[in-house]
Amino acid sequence: MTIPIGLGALLGSLLNEAGVTKQLANGVLAVAGKKKASLAMNIIGYIISIPVYMGSAYIILNPLCKRLAKDTKKNPIVYITALAVGLTVTHCLVIPTPGPLAVSATLGANVGWFIFYAVIISIPASLIGGWLYGEYLGKKFPYEEPTEVEEFSAENEDNQGALPSTALSVGLILLPIVIIIICTIVPMILPSNASVVAVCGFFTGGSGMMSLGISVLVAMVVLRKYISIPYAKVISTTFNQQGEMFLILGSGGAFGGIIQASGIGDNLVSILSAAHISVLVLAFILCLLLRAALGSATVGMLTAATVLGPVAAQMGVSNVLLGLAICAAAIGLTIPTDGGFWLIEKLDNLGVKKTLWSCTGGVTIASVIAFVGVLILGACSGVLPGLSI
Repeated sequence: MTIPIGLGALLGSLLNEAGVTKQLANGVLAVAGKKKASLAMNIIGYIISIPVYMGSAYIILNPLCKRLAKDTKKNPIVYITALAVGLTVTHCLVIPTPGPLAVSATLGANVGWFIFYAVIISIPASLIGGWLYGEYLGKKFPYEEPTEVEEFSAENEDNQGALPSTALSVGLILLPIVIIIICTIVPMILPSNASVVAVCGFFTGGSGMMSLGISVLVAMVVLRKYISIPYAKVISTTFNQQGEMFLILGSGGAFGGIIQASGIGDNLVSILSAAHISVLVLAFILCLLLRAALGSATVGMLTAATVLGPVAAQMGVSNVLLGLAICAAAIGLTIPTDGGFWLIEKLDNLGVKKTLWSCTGGVTIASVIAFVGVLILGACSGVLPGLSI
């Protein structure tokens, strides 16, 4: 599990060092225009958080929120909400980010189908919780001059050279996801003894490790002229920074293992059988509570996956659906126990009340919308591929 996470982090670092984040933001805004700037911010956050760590992406893109607020005369909370929710949704739902990757590996879920259905339920969650809710907050709160407005322009940043094109930026971000999805669908079309099916299994095995490895190699080749520092420094810095993430994942897995060894899993089976509570509902509630109490989406979802994995098998629930329910819950309830809450509050000088309206409210709405999507998928599991038990 650590190798795919490390490769995903390295891919994000390469994209960030090459200026892909800036170029993608500029490209999306050029297409959307200022009239749909909040929608553009939501889309930017949704795409960028797939390979780039959420906290880093928010810090990089935050000046753009302030710039747009001043230009459009809307309260900054509109763009803060759109960006924060977009970043959070894919951070918690779409592989190769560490949390959903760890959940998929823990439950033994098919990576391709996990990504496919995660994208389906995450898009409406991001749009409703980020874009539409953000626009609602813009009507609730009058315009305020944003503090410390900075120009968001590639020419004004420390990367003075040419940036990769928008098409190349989007292509590199989506490359590992496209590889995994294609290699998941091809075996459904071709005979099982076809050589290409074996190749597809090679790319999707190990939580998509090979697809991430290929994506990193491609990024290293095509982004070489955009990155001024040596690759050795990028790699060492990235892996040093991932030490904390590996510690979090290890702690979450250990915590879940302790809870499972204590017999809670067996008790859950008995309770569910007696009360006829859906294991998907239980997974959502359990992860939501853990996420709020511990202040970490990753620890909350990994702990819930460790505890409920055996329960799902006994209760006859698809491990893909269980994983999606857990990840959907991890999106919500970003409260003061979470460092991300204070990052937004301090960086934008919002105050606790507005941060609760913006960050907590937006991600919780997105969480509920995503879970509704999981329930709809569960109701249609008999006819949808990849959701069998």
